[in-house]
Formats: sequence, C-alpha cells, structure tokens
Amino acid sequence: MYTILIALLIGAASGGAWTALGLWKTWQMGILLFVLVSLVAFIVISRVMAKRVEPRFMDVQRMIQSGQTPLAIQALEELMPMSRWQILLKGQIHAQIGLLAYASGDEKRAEEHLPQAGYRATEAQMALAALCYRKGRKEQAYDALDTCIRAAKKQIMPYHVWAWMALKDGEKEKALEKLLAAEKVEKSNESTQENLDRLRNGKKLNMKRFGMAWFGLQLEKPPAQYRAAQGQPARKGFRQRKQRR
Repeated sequence: MYTILIALLIGAASGGAWTALGLWKTWQMGILLFVLVSLVAFIVISRVMAKRVEPRFMDVQRMIQSGQTPLAIQALEELMPMSRWQILLKGQIHAQIGLLAYASGDEKRAEEHLPQAGYRATEAQMALAALCYRKGRKEQAYDALDTCIRAAKKQIMPYHVWAWMALKDGEKEKALEKLLAAEKVEKSNESTQENLDRLRNGKKLNMKRFGMAWFGLQLEKPPAQYRAAQGQPARKGFRQRKQRR
C-alpha cells in the first residue's frame, strides 16, 4: 500500500534526522517522532486521496441511478489502480462491481469480484452467499454468511438469510439457532420475532420485510408489486385489470 509506505518513509526520515543530529533525548525522541510523523503523514495522504476518489464514486452512483450499469462497471474498473493508494478501497471496488454484475445477470463477472470484496461489505458477502447457494456450493454459501455475521454482528439480515437457506435444506434446528442468535442482537426486531413464530409453527420464513435487499439476492422471485417498482414486467399469467377506454 503506497500510502503506508510513503508515510513510513517520511516518519523514518524525520526520526532518523533527529537522532543523527543528536538533539534532545536523541534516539528515544527519534522513535517517538517516527511514530507521530508517520501517523500524521498517513492521515494527510489518505485525505488527499479520498478527495480525488470521492468525485469519481459520485459519478458512478449517477450512472447506476440512470441505469448505465456497463458504464458504471467500466468506471469502477478504471478506479482499481488507485486502490494501491487507499486502504480498503480495493475491497470496496470489487464489492460494487460484483453487486452490479450480479444484479445485471453477469454471474461470471460477479463470481470473479464478489470473493474479493471487503469482509465488511455486507451486501456483497450476502450476494456471494446467494450465488454460491444457487450454484449448489452450499458450504461456501454458509461460510460467506458466517464471515458477514462476524464482521457485522448487528446486521440482522445475514442471520435471516442463513436461516432461510438452512430451512430450505431441511435443517430446521440450525435455522432456529441462527434466528435465536439474531434475537440476542436485537430483541425487538419485528422480522426476527415473526420468523421465529413462523418457524416454530412449521411455516416457511417471510423475507418480504427486507424488500429488494432480499429479492435482489435472487433466491426468491419478487411479488408483482416489487417487479413493477423496479420496472420489471409482471409474471406471465398474472391477471391484471383491463383499463377503461
């Protein structure tokens, strides 16, 4: 990481110069100066780089909002060289590209980028889990969700996705265990309480409360109203009222 390397070099130069000149407390102060100057240099360089990256991310967001997914992916790929300068940027870029690719049906590209997403990128980790589950790689799917839960323990949705997969695989007790873990995180969560009741009563889990965040994982088909909101055609055979002329 260039930012860390340059910051350390600046700090080493400062501390080394202080020690070489034999100034107050020589090498003790030189070490302290090395640490402090390196830290300050790292913060300054990081902020400078952030100011260069943020406008380009804003451009990407505008492309996504206007439905220009291929251009957004291209813009993100062009940002990749800057990840050598900014900590965590590489994982963020991979997460964004992977999510866009998955949403647009390009599973090959999604499978290339999602595993490289940052472990704190909750949406990307859930998308990776969903992709693996749909392709029959269930152990890898659960591993991705476990990583997601460890990194963001207060995020409720990964617990529910884990439980949904477990129940789908006939593992009711494991699904119950995961929902009880979610209850410990947030006792008053309505989705958790509802799904616990449904599970105990032998019903399938209701994931609709999570909206398009859930349906975007492509593990269930969204209802007609969600597809209409996203500009998707209604399911074939879905009865609609005839419009009056």
